Amino acid sequence: MLVLQSFAVWCLLASDLQLFATALETCTTAWFDEGDVSSAGDSELLSDLRRKHRTRICSNPVDMEAQTVSGVKSQYTRNTFHTHRASEGLLCLNSEQKLGQCEDYKVKFTCSGQFCSECRTRWFDHDDPTRNGDYEVLSDLQKIYPGEICQQPIAIEVQTVSGEPASNTSDTFLNYDATYGFACANADQGSRSCEDYKVRFTCPKEFCQVSDQCRTRWLNGDNPSEEGDVESILQLLKTFPGQVCRNPISIEAQTASGISAKHTGDTFLSYDVSFGFACINGKQKSKQCEDYQVILTCPSDFCQGCRTRWFDLDDPTRRGDYETLLRVQTLYPGQVCSQPVAIEAMTVSGVPAHRTGDVFQVYDAARGFSCVNAEQPGGNRCQDYKVRFTCPLAFCSV
Repeated sequence: MLVLQSFAVWCLLASDLQLFATALETCTTAWFDEGDVSSAGDSELLSDLRRKHRTRICSNPVDMEAQTVSGVKSQYTRNTFHTHRASEGLLCLNSEQKLGQCEDYKVKFTCSGQFCSECRTRWFDHDDPTRNGDYEVLSDLQKIYPGEICQQPIAIEVQTVSGEPASNTSDTFLNYDATYGFACANADQGSRSCEDYKVRFTCPKEFCQVSDQCRTRWLNGDNPSEEGDVESILQLLKTFPGQVCRNPISIEAQTASGISAKHTGDTFLSYDVSFGFACINGKQKSKQCEDYQVILTCPSDFCQGCRTRWFDLDDPTRRGDYETLLRVQTLYPGQVCSQPVAIEAMTVSGVPAHRTGDVFQVYDAARGFSCVNAEQPGGNRCQDYKVRFTCPLAFCSV
C-alpha cells in the first residue's frame, strides 16, 4: 500500500512539474508598429494592439522590447517614456521630451503558457554557426519544410540545440521575431561564434484544427460498354495512384452527367466501401447501366501528406458560401496545386462540414466547395465555411 501511495504522489508531482515547466516556457511575438509619430507622440499601448491583433498577442505578456523602426533599442534613444512596461505597452509623449520629439517605435512581447503551446510546430535546426552565423529564417524554413509551418506565425521560441533558452546565452541576436525568424551573426559576438540554435513557431490555432475526414475528386475509371460499370476500390487505386484512400469511410455514386445513383432506376451489384461500386448490364431492365463516377470520403490521415492552409474567401450573406478551387487558385497563385487529390471543409468556428446539417451543391477536390442558401432545409442559411486541399506530394517538394 505504501508503495502505491508513493507512486501516486510521484505521478502528481510529475504532473505538477510538467505544468510548471510549460508555464515557464516563453515565446516572442512579431514586431508591432500601429501608429506613426503624431503631434502628441507615439503610442504602442497593449490595449490598443490587442484590440486589433487579439489572437497575435497574449493578454498578460511577461516582457516587452521596444526599438525604433530603424532598429535602435529604446534605451539608447534620448526619449523619456510615459509608459514602457509589458503590462501596458509603450507611450512616448512629445510634451515630456527635453530634446526634440519622440521617435517612431515598434514593440514585441514575450508571452508564456497556453499562448505559446496551443498550436506549436516541432523544432527546426536548419543552419549551423560554422560560417557567418546561425540563420533560422522563417521563409527558408517554409520552403524546406512545406506545410509544417503556418504562413504567419504569431510567436517564435529559440533554444540552443542542447536545450538552453536563447535569452540565457550571452549571444547578441541580429533578428529574433515571429515574422522574420531568427538570426545570430558571428561578427556580432566579438572573438567567438554564435551557439547552434533551433527554433519552433506558434501558429494561429486554426492551423492545428484537423477535420476527421476529407473528400476526393469524382473518379470515373470504367464505362458500361461491356459487362457494366465497375468502380472498385482496388481498381481505382491502380487507375488513380495517390488519389484514392485504401480504407474509405463512405462512397457516393452519380452518373457522369451528375444524376445521383439512387435516382437512375439502376440496380447495383455492389455499392459500399468494402468493394466499391458495381452496376451489371445484364441485371438492368434496359440491359444497360448508366456511366457512373464515384467520390470517396477518406479518413483524416489520407489528407495530411501535402496539405495547404485554410482558405475562407466568401461569406454566406448573399446566395451562399462559395469556396471554389478556381477562385482560390486565382487569388492565391502558387499556394494550391493544379489538381488536388482531396478537400476538407469546416465552418470558421471549427465544425466539420459533414456535421453541420447543411446541404452542399459542390464538395469535391476538383471543383472545391459551394453551399447555396436556397437549397438549405427549413429556409436556413449556409454556415460560413473554410476549405483546404491535399496536393500530390511532389507539390510540397518544389
